[in-house]
Amino acid sequence: MRLGITGASGFIGRAVIQQAETAGHQIIAYSRTPERIVPGASEVRDFSRPDLADYSGLDAIIHLAGEPVFGLWTEEKKRLILETRREGTRALVRGIEKMRSSERPGALVSASAIGLYGDTGDDVVDEDADVGFGFLAEVVRAWESAAREAGDIGLRFALCRIGFVLGETGGALPLMRRIFRLYLGGRLGSGRQWMSWVHVRDVARILVTCVEDARYAGPVNAVAPHPVTNREFTETLARLLDRRAFLPAPAFALERLPGGLGELFLHSQRVDPAALRLRGFQWDFPDLEPALRDALRL
Repeated sequence: MRLGITGASGFIGRAVIQQAETAGHQIIAYSRTPERIVPGASEVRDFSRPDLADYSGLDAIIHLAGEPVFGLWTEEKKRLILETRREGTRALVRGIEKMRSSERPGALVSASAIGLYGDTGDDVVDEDADVGFGFLAEVVRAWESAAREAGDIGLRFALCRIGFVLGETGGALPLMRRIFRLYLGGRLGSGRQWMSWVHVRDVARILVTCVEDARYAGPVNAVAPHPVTNREFTETLARLLDRRAFLPAPAFALERLPGGLGELFLHSQRVDPAALRLRGFQWDFPDLEPALRDALRL
């Protein structure tokens, strides 16, 4: 197929291109700087105005573009996190809507996030769970609402709710590795909060599978099948790096981070990838230790 990918040069985007190439698909990348070269893409199209972008000749679009969540949550940062997702996705759908219905892509696979569920404690939640509370929950609700508008113009849409992504070249793991190497690592708060993680190559496979398999429609929890507590994650990472995790970050300090950033570290999310299991998806990395070993190149 001919796949359009927004955010193609990002951490997850690069993995998606590699997976799509392996599966024999042709990649058209979308960028706000279309003169750039995106490895693996046969073409790069302008995405500076998503409502005016050229979506012709595509079988499907994987939409990954958005302001990174990591960083200091100033009011401007939070505005960008929300608007690049809500307005960017809405503009993309408007751009597709302007096309003749016979020429539109058949599917939109939009990135989303398990932040939608808020803090769920020890409860196991699947795709049918309610929207939670917090800044990220509000962002994801608005983000998914914009993506669902694709259904109003006849596109199949899938909403891939991505968890904590493990990979060598992006996300939080490289920073965590440096912290632990300096003997500064430790659990966050009590360490009892659940972390629903996923290897970046499995995320890429999930996104491409959602394009290829028309059974995927609506929410899809893009996480590994075996979540762990923060304490277990921390202890496993420390052991693999031959370090001790003896400097916990107190919950009261994380709760006082600007803009409510502490929810990134303290919210507990024990997420079940029910839609993937139902359709027989096979993870390359279902368990944490092998996933960390690969991501850390150990």
